Amino acid sequence: MTPTHAVIAGVNKAGTTSLFASFSTHPGVASSAIKETGYFLADRYGRPREPLSVYDGYFADAAPGTVRLEATPSYFYGGADVARAIGDVLADPRVLVILREPVSRAISFFHYQKARLRLPAELGFSDYLAHADRLTDADFADPDNERFMAYRGGLYADFMVPWIFELGAERVRFLFFEDLVSDPMPVLQGIASWLEIDPAGIDADLGAENRTTGFKSSSLQRVALRGNDRFEGFLRRHMGLKRGLRSLYYRVNGQEARDTVPDGVRELLAERYREPNAQLAAQLDSLGVALADWLAVTPAGEATA
Repeated sequence: MTPTHAVIAGVNKAGTTSLFASFSTHPGVASSAIKETGYFLADRYGRPREPLSVYDGYFADAAPGTVRLEATPSYFYGGADVARAIGDVLADPRVLVILREPVSRAISFFHYQKARLRLPAELGFSDYLAHADRLTDADFADPDNERFMAYRGGLYADFMVPWIFELGAERVRFLFFEDLVSDPMPVLQGIASWLEIDPAGIDADLGAENRTTGFKSSSLQRVALRGNDRFEGFLRRHMGLKRGLRSLYYRVNGQEARDTVPDGVRELLAERYREPNAQLAAQLDSLGVALADWLAVTPAGEATA
């Protein structure tokens, strides 16, 4: 029997980890050994893909008849190349894309890159955006520049059409982070029905599985990040232990992330997203997707009817 595959393909900092964790506990789902297999990122960056046996290995413990689930949120930005690869390799794949209001997503992404020690601690958001604006398409073909995708990563309209073209609208489901946070059960039940698994088996306690926080000691943060990456497979199978260790670590080395983004910068960023959001709204509306509040405006900023 050919297994059904579900792939959470996007986007970063929009609740993908919480969604993955929620469905990982469902008896009808076999989650990958690590959340982000990254298997199809080779297609995004024009590199040879590993043998299929590598991908199958992430689901070595999958029971027959279960839906195989993974979540690599940067797949979304691979557009046609990644969508085509998923369609070619996986039988009848189901792709989930979670979208988030792009200004808040960009800021969260910026803080996350700092928490991962991929950006200098002293780098301000304005200087970060200025540097990212200087990068070209060729620059973003280098995976190392993924850390500068805060603004570019919110231009959803630039990336979504190839997914529909390559896989078909029936295989791609768009939803919103804001709905997932405010009223998760209807969202989760809708996904379960779409995946043809029992909605009664859903864990609606999403929590904050990939919450971005500040830290006191960068040395201790580096050790914690390495440990988390190395033992992710084990920790995914023991979520209670993972949450307990995370809580302990936050008490020892965590602190509230400082939001250093001035209101004026937020307003400028919102203006930059106005037209891309209007394009996205038109695309989603044509697919019959109910729009989030942040999309229900015209390019001129007037509320839609």
